[in-house]
Amino acid sequence: MYSLLLVEDDRHLRLGLVELLTAAGYSCHACASVEEAEQLLAGGAVAGNLSALVPDLCILDRHLPGVSGDELCRRLRQHHPLLPVLMLSARGQVADRVSGLRAGADDYLSKPFVIDELLARLAGMTRRLSWMRSPERSVSGFFIGDRYINCQALSLGFADGRQMTLHLREFRLLELLYQRRGEVVSRDELYDRGWGREHLPNSRALDQYMVGLRARLEDTAKHRKLIQTVRGVGYCYQPDLADP
Repeated sequence: MYSLLLVEDDRHLRLGLVELLTAAGYSCHACASVEEAEQLLAGGAVAGNLSALVPDLCILDRHLPGVSGDELCRRLRQHHPLLPVLMLSARGQVADRVSGLRAGADDYLSKPFVIDELLARLAGMTRRLSWMRSPERSVSGFFIGDRYINCQALSLGFADGRQMTLHLREFRLLELLYQRRGEVVSRDELYDRGWGREHLPNSRALDQYMVGLRARLEDTAKHRKLIQTVRGVGYCYQPDLADP
């Protein structure tokens, strides 16, 4: 059974979701505010200490009283980069979804929503969570150019010693490109690894992620061409001679 942290200030929605999610097989821990969530995550200890209790999944309302859902998402992502977060919001405009995803959410669902869609999104997240915890992912890391990708810390290491945290979706995309190095990976395969079968984002989302990854990986002349675009098909990681 997966444990799930639900942070929702609407009492009726919160109670209804707890009932439905419990019936679906999740162990729910419900909170009405960021402060309550932090106390729960701290095991009743000092609020703000997000290391004592970590659920398997999190459903988070974006617009909460006091500290916002965006801010809690950033804190969770900083301390627990592997925790899948589904953000809920009454605002469904593109700018709102982008803001929520930039805060660290893995997925975004606009209110009102159909419970079957919510459960499908969670099912996709649990499948990816199982994959992240699978024995075949025991490798500690890999190189792309002279950048070291740490699979456990979800970090990007530079030759000069600097470290940069990767979003879980960025890591999934890089890992798939590395596993299929030298091959063209289709857009559908990349979407499936990064977003899951239930949710295909705007067709530009993948390209935007690739632009960001290239900026991190290819900021020297030596590594400018590591990830190549194959127009109309997908992307290809071409390792250079410096790769281990």
